[in-house]
Amino acid sequence: MHSFQIHSIASPSSANIPIPKSQSKITGDSSPHYSPRRREDPFSDALLSLRRCTATGSPKSGSCQHARVLKLGIETDIYIGNSLLNMYSKCGHLKDAHNLFDQMPHRTVVSWTSMMSAYLLAGDAAAAAVLFGRMLDLDDVRPNEYSLAAALQASASIGDADLIGAFHCYAVKFELVSDEFLQKCLIDAYAKSGMFEAAEKLLQKLSSRDVVAWTSVISGCVRRGYGERSLEFFCRMQEDGIFPNEVTMLAVLQACSEIRSRKIMLLILGFVLKGGLCKCDLVLNSLIGMYSKSGYFVEGMLAFSSFCFTNDGRYTSPETMANLVHGCAIFESGEIGKGIHGYVIKHGFLPCVVVENSLINMYVKIGEEYSAMVLFRTMLKRDVISWNTVISGFVKIGRPGDALRLFAELCRKNCNEKISPDFATVLASLEACSELALSPQGRVIHGYVVRTGLLGDVFIQNALIDMYAKSGKVDSAESIFAEMGKRDIGSWNSLVAAYGSNGRATCALKALFRLERSGGVEPDGVTFVNVLTACAHAGVVREGLAVFGSMEGRYGVKPSVEHYGCIVNLLGRAGRVEEAERFIRTMAVNPGPDVWGALLGACVVAGDVGIAERAAKELAILEPDGSAWRVAMANVYARVGRWAAAAEMRAAVAAEKKEGGWSSVEVGGKEMRFVAGDTKCTERVDAYEILSFLKNHMKDGSSIYYDHFSICC
Repeated sequence: MHSFQIHSIASPSSANIPIPKSQSKITGDSSPHYSPRRREDPFSDALLSLRRCTATGSPKSGSCQHARVLKLGIETDIYIGNSLLNMYSKCGHLKDAHNLFDQMPHRTVVSWTSMMSAYLLAGDAAAAAVLFGRMLDLDDVRPNEYSLAAALQASASIGDADLIGAFHCYAVKFELVSDEFLQKCLIDAYAKSGMFEAAEKLLQKLSSRDVVAWTSVISGCVRRGYGERSLEFFCRMQEDGIFPNEVTMLAVLQACSEIRSRKIMLLILGFVLKGGLCKCDLVLNSLIGMYSKSGYFVEGMLAFSSFCFTNDGRYTSPETMANLVHGCAIFESGEIGKGIHGYVIKHGFLPCVVVENSLINMYVKIGEEYSAMVLFRTMLKRDVISWNTVISGFVKIGRPGDALRLFAELCRKNCNEKISPDFATVLASLEACSELALSPQGRVIHGYVVRTGLLGDVFIQNALIDMYAKSGKVDSAESIFAEMGKRDIGSWNSLVAAYGSNGRATCALKALFRLERSGGVEPDGVTFVNVLTACAHAGVVREGLAVFGSMEGRYGVKPSVEHYGCIVNLLGRAGRVEEAERFIRTMAVNPGPDVWGALLGACVVAGDVGIAERAAKELAILEPDGSAWRVAMANVYARVGRWAAAAEMRAAVAAEKKEGGWSSVEVGGKEMRFVAGDTKCTERVDAYEILSFLKNHMKDGSSIYYDHFSICC
């Protein structure tokens, strides 16, 4: 983020190596005064060749020059040695630089600084700091401002504030702190380590505060997550009369992305336009990314269309295009997304995995799964994110069977494409198994999780509990929960939901009390929704009302509309529809469609037309185009024999021409879909015969009293 980099620290001494006077007039072949009869000095020629290799970043040519130096026998010269060390350092050949450094008969401060720079360029800041400590133990070599600057950068990289302070003291003791370059390095190191007060003090003492010094402090604040403070320094920078450069604006735009203030973004946009900084591709990409990452999709698209269609060679990066496509997916702007798809094709962004993954996600979100699959199948290269995008996308749009088939295909292709399912793949696949209640496939995925070592993840374990619960395997869900080393609130909620969905209300209540005694984890709103739902399914009214009454006082959870809906469902299932209606009238919040829908559903069983009509009247206001409440109202009329009114409601539903609901069951590994009154199934006669048998069997056993509290957990 800064205009100075560590590889330039050694350059004042290593790149501009002084040449003896007798050799300083030697010129290269390109000089107009060159005479072919004049012999070149091997020493100067080697130095110039090494400098060219360093400038062009050619380690192969540099190695050839190294061999030439060895052949000439001048490798012991300190200038030659430092030039070779600098060349290997800048070319990223740390091992060669290290070997050369160990073999040097004499080392100057330039040698030590070049080696420290090599470690820093390789990302080993700790080794650079250790090397500086070794240099301090020497009597014949004293660090200068450039070696100290390298040590400061190493300390800032490892986040050692005490070490930075010690180096600062060293600079003061040996009168190096007056160097302006070193002062800026100190400011940068303090800012990167989060010591903003120290950085600010040095900044105020600086005789010439330029854009580099201010940018160091601003970038340090952004790096540590202090976006608002970075903007404060940015404003003070303006008061100091310093105009920002591209590096400054990159840091400020990142801070705006974290703060997400539309007003501040508008002000920063003014700085970008005023200074002509939008001509910089990096600033342009950050500007568009600032809007798209902050949720201001329209503003991001305006910035994109304003600057990227001028035919002046300015184009966004693939990551920026992926962010824009992602925004189209979030806001379901399919037409804009298709336009961006055309733009990336026209300007040669494809093939690009990042962009293609975002496009696949966008097409799935807008309901064009076919386009998503065409793009997925035509990708030249796919990564695990590509597979995760289509698998999770199909789960979210209600096609879990297709998601599991893709998961199986990914597992088969693992050997060829070297792509293995990861954490996100397993979560999406387990969710698909939960949707279809497919315990055999879920057990296979469970085995894969155990084999790959993903079982220790709490999210994977929670998903396994949910999958087994929805498949009716409560014992397996309990086993997963019991073996968990660490449980979060999601783990407890999954267990309570498992008990509730399988009619084990007493176990759900006991789990709530166990959660209360466990310590460290507090029940939340979801916990009580699951407990109240379990009580409603089991008909445990008294206990359910007691739990609802203790939510705010005992657990500090304020009831929401969803909790009120659970109580209405609880009372309605018990046939207490009048009490449920009175409860709705006294609610502390405005009842929503779910609350009135629960009451109307209870009226279907109770056959109370009056309450049902009042509930339907409320639903007609809240959901004028809804069909579910009309179907329920038609069932109420049919229950009491008002066939004309029921037919009228059914006709209103039929006029909307909405797609009917369907169910599915897996038989022999194949998903079978069917609708109510289905006549297309070849085995419909046998199916209806079995259904009739089950109905009669349930009627015969309806008089049997079943005590829910006798269930042993």
